[in-house]
Amino acid sequence: MKKRYRTLTAIEYAFVVSVMASFIVLGVAGLLFGFQISQWTEWQGGLVGLTATVAGVVGAFVGLRIALNQRLMNLKNHGHNARWIKH
Repeated sequence: MKKRYRTLTAIEYAFVVSVMASFIVLGVAGLLFGFQISQWTEWQGGLVGLTATVAGVVGAFVGLRIALNQRLMNLKNHGHNARWIKH
């Protein structure tokens, strides 16, 4: 059960960070090109789409890295506490 929980947590972190990164790109593009997406030129839409896709993929890797680092920190802390209790 713990392994399933860790897997779901890693997926959750990857998904949330990738969505956040994509929306941040969309927000910055809105500030630069205006918030009426239908008024953007084709190159602006393509640039924003490509940038949001790249940001989403990078965000997924960052989210996965955060989840794995959090798991490692929990293991280190748990191991440290276990040694402390044994002595």
